[in-house]
Amino acid sequence: MEPILAFSVVMLIWTIGEFISKKTKALVSMMLVASMIFLVGFAADLLPYDLIEKSGLLGIGNAVIGVIIVHLGTTMSLKDLKEQWRTFVIGSLTVVIMTIALFFVGNLIFDRNIAVAGTAAITGGTVNVLMVQDKAADIMKAGGDLGALSGYLLAVFPLLILNLKNLVGFLVTANILKKEALQVKQDYRDGKLEYVEEAAVADPTDNSTSILPDFLLTPYAKLFLLGATVYISSFLSQLTGGTINTFVIALLMGIILRHFKILKPSALSSTDSFGLLMISIMVIAFAPLADVVPSDLLSLVWPIIFYLITGVLMVFVAAYFIGRKVGYSGPLSIAVGMTTFFGFPGTMVLSKEAASVIGETKEEIAVIEQNILPIMVTAGFSTITITSVITGGLIVGLIIG
Repeated sequence: MEPILAFSVVMLIWTIGEFISKKTKALVSMMLVASMIFLVGFAADLLPYDLIEKSGLLGIGNAVIGVIIVHLGTTMSLKDLKEQWRTFVIGSLTVVIMTIALFFVGNLIFDRNIAVAGTAAITGGTVNVLMVQDKAADIMKAGGDLGALSGYLLAVFPLLILNLKNLVGFLVTANILKKEALQVKQDYRDGKLEYVEEAAVADPTDNSTSILPDFLLTPYAKLFLLGATVYISSFLSQLTGGTINTFVIALLMGIILRHFKILKPSALSSTDSFGLLMISIMVIAFAPLADVVPSDLLSLVWPIIFYLITGVLMVFVAAYFIGRKVGYSGPLSIAVGMTTFFGFPGTMVLSKEAASVIGETKEEIAVIEQNILPIMVTAGFSTITITSVITGGLIVGLIIG
């Protein structure tokens, strides 16, 4: 297949996934739709096995994973995290507790590699899946034995969990947020809450948020700075002997460089490249699907069910008790914990949906959003963007071969 045709086919699959996601109000994620199309297409020989490689996106994705991670770090404001400290505590501690508990329990039921892959996927996002796949690929190249699952199945396993947990997370959290929205509406009607006029949204092209000279604030210069940050992160990771994953350091450096105004908030937002780079790194996760034999998937059914069910139960218990300790309601605490199942933009979509369904006037809708949306967005950052990358980077090193 010619590269341009392969590229066009991949973009078509993404377009279909995006269309269905919008029609279902993100209940069915774009990733889930794309996964199913790739899985069926490869298994039925409707898609060539080298489709993703031929598209050229695979090479781009492998090169820019770290760039995306640094960008995610620049979306974090230490000031905002300080103001939302209770949300951060609930989200982060929930992920840490889930990681420890699910790894040890999973290690008793399955083998270590399945436990690591399942735990990393259920507590994190695409980055965690890519870290598992990268580690599995390194072991296979060295001729290692990955145990109960072959290399490509160990790579596919966390991807399937990632896609299915989005659906589970949306279904559970949507109902929980509606309960919280009802309470917020009642508090507003009782005079316990007030409507606050919306503040102006900051212009992402405003260069006053950086201390760098203008020639380092062009799109090309920003990409250079992000790439250089990843390279430095890789060097620092090597100094630890690989104990601290490059992506973990890259995320922390993004947060720090934004704080000191070296990198702008949401560093990639004004480069016009974010969409293509995101597609490139997500395509990497789908590459192992080309090697999957449908009958092999049967061996993954039980581990997937285990991690989905146990993950939800862990969130309900851990997030509820932690949240009650710091003064959040039960439903809101659980909703914060559940963001580890989907993250942004699901956090925004579900918050706005709960407000529009429960609020009966424009002001009620606005008040509900003001009291739920900032918490949920911060929660997604605390679980998926920060804590899960750190915990995932640590436990992925436990994969043996």
